[in-house]
Amino acid sequence: MAARLATPLGRQQYRQRSALVEPGFAQLFQRFGRRLNYRGHDGVDTEIKLLGAVHNLSKLFDHKTRTSS
Repeated sequence: MAARLATPLGRQQYRQRSALVEPGFAQLFQRFGRRLNYRGHDGVDTEIKLLGAVHNLSKLFDHKTRTSS
C-alpha cells in the first residue's frame, strides 16, 4: 500500500477519499452512533449498507418533502 500511495496517481486517489468516503461515515456515525449490533465481516458489512440505505432514503424523502411544498 505504501508503494501505491507513493505514486502520483495513488496520492491523487487518496486525496479524493476525504471528499468521497469520510463524510458518509461521519454522517452515519453522527446519526446512528458508533456501535454496531453484528460482529464479523459479513454482519458488519450488511449493517453498514443497511444504515447507509436508511440514511440516503431519509435524505431523499426530506428533499422531496421540502421541494413539493
